[in-house]
Amino acid sequence: MSTDLKLSLCTTVIALALIVAAGFTAVLH
Repeated sequence: MSTDLKLSLCTTVIALALIVAAGFTAVLH
């Protein structure tokens, strides 16, 4: 696995995690 691919995968995972966290926050409040 190349470094660029790993970096873009990590970025995608982090972005999804932030969206999910924002969604949960909106639901809880």
